[in-house]
Amino acid sequence: MPRAQRGEPVTLLLNVETPRPLWTLPPDTEARLAERFPQVRVLKARDKASLLANIAEAQVLYTWHLPREAMSVARRLRWVHTPAAGVDHLLHPSLRHSDVILTNSRGLAGDAMADHVFALILAMARRLPESLRFAAHQRWGQEEIWAAASPPTALAGKVLGIIGFGGVGRRLAVRARAFGMKVIASKRTEEKPPNGVASVVTPDRHAELLAESDYVVLCAPLTPETRGLIGAKDLRRMKKTACLVNVARGEMVMEAALVRALREGWIAGAALDVFQREPLPKNSVLWRIPRLLITPHTAGTYPEHMARATDLFLENLDLFLRGKPKRLKNVVDKARGY
Repeated sequence: MPRAQRGEPVTLLLNVETPRPLWTLPPDTEARLAERFPQVRVLKARDKASLLANIAEAQVLYTWHLPREAMSVARRLRWVHTPAAGVDHLLHPSLRHSDVILTNSRGLAGDAMADHVFALILAMARRLPESLRFAAHQRWGQEEIWAAASPPTALAGKVLGIIGFGGVGRRLAVRARAFGMKVIASKRTEEKPPNGVASVVTPDRHAELLAESDYVVLCAPLTPETRGLIGAKDLRRMKKTACLVNVARGEMVMEAALVRALREGWIAGAALDVFQREPLPKNSVLWRIPRLLITPHTAGTYPEHMARATDLFLENLDLFLRGKPKRLKNVVDKARGY
């Protein structure tokens, strides 16, 4: 790939405009760029067409999305940064096999996602969805909740199994310990368990984790190894009183198997924030499955995310312009996918 010569102006293409203010650039970003990096030429793309029209000039791209066809014309591109943590939607073969650096914003949504997971766990443990349905119809519902196969339960002493022990998983473990839960986790490589975590296992021991856990939480990146991670045989390994929570990617759970597991009582409940198809279609069977709690891919949402992601990008841009690409934060291992 061509390298910028010393003194050559660097062109930055910004492609983070969205119809939703929550997920667009902070309004002072361009002024901050002009003041801090006057040597950088800034271009803006508001849609796919303008991205494709301008990417041939860019050495740096800050983007939510990267169309497959973009890499064929991005001959000067050296570095891509995304405000997202997940990069599976960016890793087309043309980017994966190039020497373009990819960085992400992992870690920034960890607290929000861990809070969301615990909101879902508490909702299932205390049977809040049922209470809300009764309240909507002005019904007391106490006897029905007491008589349910899975009545309200306490979290103390329960086992939380975390699949994906990265930033989200570690924050989740801290919250679980505060509730008196036992924590077991899995990650790709072996690790000595940190304080308060009973064990950290590798994926070859997922069957043990599933069998022991009262709540199984998926917060791993989507990779070829994790696609379809939870299917029928995995759900059958879980306790009948256990619940599954997915805040990672929808493609990690085989939805047809989960529907059957909930209908036939293999597990007690599930909560999904992500789906194989988003937005979830109105005719999806998932809307009609009892004991399935749905949130609309909001686990990582909080107002300060874009400001923090842009601060990270500007910090990396300073390193990049000073000729220190190897020191960039949050470099993605494109072969592994995270």
